[in-house]
Amino acid sequence: MMYNADQSGKNRSFTLSTLSAAIAVTTALSSAAYAAEIEEVVVTAQKRAENLQDVPIAISAFTGDSMKAMGVKNLTDLGKFTPGVEMNNDTPLQPTYSVRGIETGDFTVGSDPAVAVYVDGVYTGRGAGAEIPLADIERVEVLKGPQGTLFGRNATGGAIHIISTKPQAEDTAELNMTAGNYGRVSSDLLFNKQLSDNLYGRFTASTNRRDSFADNLANDFEVGNIDTQTYRASLLWEPTPDTEVLFRADYGIMDQGSALRSSIVPSLQAADGGTDVFGDFALDTPTIEDRDSWGTSLSIVHDFENFTFTSITAYRGFEAHLQQDEDGTADPDYKFGSANFDDQTQFSQEFRLNGASDTLKWTLGASFSREELEHTTDAYFTAGSLESFAVYEGVQAAYAGAGFTTTQLEDIAYQTRQQMIAGGLEGAAVSTFVYDLMVQSGQADQLIQSLGVPPTITASMLNREQMAAQLMAGIAPWVMADTQWDESVFNTGDYRSAAVYGDATWSLTDKLDLTVGVRYTADEKDFTLTSSYQNELPLALTGGMVDVMAPDGSVLTQIGVPSIPEGVLPSSRFGIAFNNSGNPDLNESLSDSWSDLSGRLVLDYRWNDDVMTFVSLADGFKAGGFNSFTVADGIDPSFDQEDVTNLEIGLKSSLFDNAVRFNASVFAYDYKNLQQLDLVGAPIPNYYLRNADAEGQGAEFEVQWAATDNLFIAGNYSYLDTEYTRYQIIESIGETEEENSRVGQPRVGTPENKFNIMAEYTWELAAGGDVSIRGDYNWTDERVGSISDPARVIPDYQLMNLRAGWNSASDQYSAALWVQNVTDEEIAGGYGGTGAAIGASPAWRYMPRMYGADFTVRF
Repeated sequence: MMYNADQSGKNRSFTLSTLSAAIAVTTALSSAAYAAEIEEVVVTAQKRAENLQDVPIAISAFTGDSMKAMGVKNLTDLGKFTPGVEMNNDTPLQPTYSVRGIETGDFTVGSDPAVAVYVDGVYTGRGAGAEIPLADIERVEVLKGPQGTLFGRNATGGAIHIISTKPQAEDTAELNMTAGNYGRVSSDLLFNKQLSDNLYGRFTASTNRRDSFADNLANDFEVGNIDTQTYRASLLWEPTPDTEVLFRADYGIMDQGSALRSSIVPSLQAADGGTDVFGDFALDTPTIEDRDSWGTSLSIVHDFENFTFTSITAYRGFEAHLQQDEDGTADPDYKFGSANFDDQTQFSQEFRLNGASDTLKWTLGASFSREELEHTTDAYFTAGSLESFAVYEGVQAAYAGAGFTTTQLEDIAYQTRQQMIAGGLEGAAVSTFVYDLMVQSGQADQLIQSLGVPPTITASMLNREQMAAQLMAGIAPWVMADTQWDESVFNTGDYRSAAVYGDATWSLTDKLDLTVGVRYTADEKDFTLTSSYQNELPLALTGGMVDVMAPDGSVLTQIGVPSIPEGVLPSSRFGIAFNNSGNPDLNESLSDSWSDLSGRLVLDYRWNDDVMTFVSLADGFKAGGFNSFTVADGIDPSFDQEDVTNLEIGLKSSLFDNAVRFNASVFAYDYKNLQQLDLVGAPIPNYYLRNADAEGQGAEFEVQWAATDNLFIAGNYSYLDTEYTRYQIIESIGETEEENSRVGQPRVGTPENKFNIMAEYTWELAAGGDVSIRGDYNWTDERVGSISDPARVIPDYQLMNLRAGWNSASDQYSAALWVQNVTDEEIAGGYGGTGAAIGASPAWRYMPRMYGADFTVRF
């Protein structure tokens, strides 16, 4: 079997013989002696505690100490160091987690994420509640590939499990403080207390603050700053030697400016004062990222004679407000802001039985969850930004097929807009656009017949430019005044999910194990959609003669149009732009259900005590959902469930007396009905979530080497080749196969190659204690930055972090100096976005060079 990729003139191949050679080499070397040793990592990827090297799943695991050394504060930071994983998030309230190219970028609530995030065994249903500070965390496990059997629905891409530190049987306290540039100040205060012989408590309080790393040239509000507080408390009770009762509670506050997005259109950058994507910026919509989140869980574990019973009961929720500047500029003719309001609660219950004998390890479980939510999406425009949209639509039509890039077309549209203003044609583009909409909906026929035009003459027969000029009497002053224009969509959801599952591992021989797992999942969803477009267009007519055109373009005759001031003609709501039926308000109540039987089949063979290989065939399931912005006639408001099948061959090895750890994996997956969010449609584009098919193949390698007692080296590499094999076309909103097919194109945001390398050297001091120096280097290949425009490619980039630390002899004090992005690389995280609809595409950036100091004291 061979996996090939051929993109941009590059040819690479990975063969199973490569993995076979690796097995042979590692088996031969496994008996060699070595001095240093790598610490064992225990994970719970299979719902039981196991050595990472014994689990036949591709896992990247990070301990709390290793994440602290890497400078990792959240999941987005962690993604940079994880092979096959991208977490390029500019805002924690709309995170996107991509594992091997699988993600769902829906920022509303009609769908579910494709990568499941668990906190202490509890699923977090919404992305806005998933991104949490990684303070006082025991470890994070990133499981790659479908994890439907053990982790359930919505784990088609993989699962991320965050495990916080449990209370301990000791009295300790710890204070961590950080200070850095851009006003960075953060602290973590940890208390652990043994309250009695069998009762222990733990409390964590964390704060993190940082100013914006660039200045707003247009307004005084901050963008891209950080201000969070997180509180966690846990209580562990052991009433008997066989019983453990663990209660956890957390509360988080976020109150900061949202993402820093800057325009990438040269003319708009110049109008803002010469800024670029990586310099200072100019925004006119205040950015807000505000969230209150809370959660509680009760875990009960009891060991019976032949099995262990586990119950996890949890209740979580959050309220969030995210407001962003979508156009990345302060130009009033391109004003486009958005806001999302969320109110979500979820209850979940899981029961699980685990047992083991000499030849059999098994798990049986059942789970139920219910999520209730409300979500509002608001969009803020002006009449001027609607004019810019109409101009951009005209430019795209005029230059179609001319070979211009999207950025060049946006620049041409800006120049055209300025020429129209100078020529006294402000409002002409919206007038033409509105007249076309009125013709399509039949409102133009009603208008001209009310003027006494014979019914044998229809609006489509009239000279389009002349009729648009008639409408400018009311529309032109409305556009020039930059009249506010707001739109709103309100969703509610009531989602229920139930599942039963079983997983068993048989030891067929002393070296060969067979794992079989299966899960049945049933999801039910009730969903409502209310769209309100209550703005009114000022209709007035200039008056004059209008040509009636023959099919061949000749003038048949002329009709006279009277001059009618605004107010005499009834103003028209712009609902025709969003609903072909002409109804400006849409109210739908929807219900649907999905079910699936998913599973896994794994064979693992242990060549000796240090080398294990496995072959895995697994599938996953993600329930269908509803388009949160469905308004066009002929579009099914629901979309199908996702299904993915993944074939994987892996190697796990611990060599040279556990001085070297080498893990590798080669995989290929086939994705059916991938839920893909895209900004499409005509005459006005909208966000639609449709189904597509995709496939991917790749390889991942991870190595750790305790070279000496003082030197530790680690690295990883991932190769990923993805492409769409089917991309659903929605003809009823104006799509065509030639214009919108993505077949053969790679998935957005997925680099083909990515590697990390780390080295840490530690000196023992003569007076006790130690000093260490650590360096981390990451290189990420170029990737497609926008689904709407695959030609927008984000360049490859490199990141380097350095850290120098000191620990006292008593281990009571620690201090460190650190620098992140040492070379101050200018890195774009993503292009396009909603602002592209009006010809004002923005980009967001990674952090510039950051530096600071950490200090820790333990009591």
